[in-house]
Amino acid sequence: MVDKLNGRLRGELFTECASWIWEQLQEEGVFIQGELIEFILKNERDLGIQDQPTDVIATSIASVLNDTNAKTLDAGMIAAVLSWEDEFLGLANISRAKS
Repeated sequence: MVDKLNGRLRGELFTECASWIWEQLQEEGVFIQGELIEFILKNERDLGIQDQPTDVIATSIASVLNDTNAKTLDAGMIAAVLSWEDEFLGLANISRAKS
């Protein structure tokens, strides 16, 4: 599933990013399945919106979730994942556009 990504955030780095986000959210007391984090990261790239503002990405991903009947995340939770993704990308010196 993740192997088809084209940007710099792919392969082991993609997995590391998703795991790191999961750990950060756990430390904040937010419990979310790691697969949902990967779903968010993958779909923002599949849709080609990873360089858009966070609110646009969150709304688009929420729409995808609604289309799949997986209404387990709201836009606020998606925004929290995206916020930690921004932090990870900054630490990895990768711009959102190139991720």
